[in-house]
Amino acid sequence: MLKDKLTELKYRLAERFVQREAEITAVLAGLLSGEPTILVGEVGTAKTALIENLASMIDARYFYYLLTRFTEPDEILGVLDINALREGKYVRRTEGKLPQAEIVFLDEIFKASSAIRNILLDIILNKRIFSDGSYIRLPMLALYTASNEISGDVEDAPFYDRLTIRCFVKGVSEDSWEELIEKGVELDLGVESDIVMSVNDVKSLQNAVMEKFRQITSNRDLIRRYIEALVRLKQRGVKISDRRKIKVLKVASAISFVYGENDVSLDSLAEALKLTAVHDEEDLKKVEQIILELGLSSFYQHVQKIQVVTAELQNALNASLNGGMEELKMLSTIYKKASTLMDEIPKNPRLLPYIRQFKQVYSRAEDVLERKKAELFGI
Repeated sequence: MLKDKLTELKYRLAERFVQREAEITAVLAGLLSGEPTILVGEVGTAKTALIENLASMIDARYFYYLLTRFTEPDEILGVLDINALREGKYVRRTEGKLPQAEIVFLDEIFKASSAIRNILLDIILNKRIFSDGSYIRLPMLALYTASNEISGDVEDAPFYDRLTIRCFVKGVSEDSWEELIEKGVELDLGVESDIVMSVNDVKSLQNAVMEKFRQITSNRDLIRRYIEALVRLKQRGVKISDRRKIKVLKVASAISFVYGENDVSLDSLAEALKLTAVHDEEDLKKVEQIILELGLSSFYQHVQKIQVVTAELQNALNASLNGGMEELKMLSTIYKKASTLMDEIPKNPRLLPYIRQFKQVYSRAEDVLERKKAELFGI
């Protein structure tokens, strides 16, 4: 029953958001693992809309706040109770604020003041706030943040390291603009959301993920391959803190659950590395390359084929734009090769980001071939 609900949640998000499969996996991994998630991307890439739609389908208390450098702690934690303060008690009125929320989304996280981020460090690490001389546990199940860019400030490094899941969001590619407009209009008009999950459902899923995480070290082959990847990443200059080395496996456990696996697969480990072992997009490229080199993904051979043919097609396309008959023949030959590959690619949701880029170049090549043939042969 819980797996069905999770599948339904994933399906509904994918129906509403175009080309957001990787982002949906990331936010669901954050929900199931309880680990803080940051979405980093350009303005207008539906980061906020994605989290708000997720929250609308879960029967949980939701808190959203757009942070600025002028935001005060009281704005997110609640103001001090004046009557209690007169009695010497330091108590906050937390109704409708972060301390009572089960799903939290803090937008423009790096614009927050150092005071806000210092408070958030303890909230992220221990899920608690200080009140009236003692710590109070928070009911928070998931914390999401977003930013248009990563902070380059050294003092933000410890805070950024605690944002376990890092997803880099790009704009929708040209080949899907029509679908983007259609879905975007629907979202802008307002889409009613039925409740798919309860708070207890989320807690049960998180417990199931923790049980999978608890057993992960018994998979000796997985751990061996993971350590091999860590060594290779270190050699390539990808720095991963000891804390994050553990978190990668926790996120892999959550991703495994998202895909309905009985045991954590190398595929799930590979996706967790892409979401957790990276500091920025340059690291992401290195991680993807190492995943291919080490064969951590069961479909890596398809990824390699797609990438090679995409590159060949793009090069032939560039040459044909200002070339003659020979360049057109070359483009036609590679286009036929790409057509054959299109039929061979397995229907695997994990391949979608690679297929998308391939189809975009393929579509351009098709348009150029038709136009050039019309110019040369009048057909």
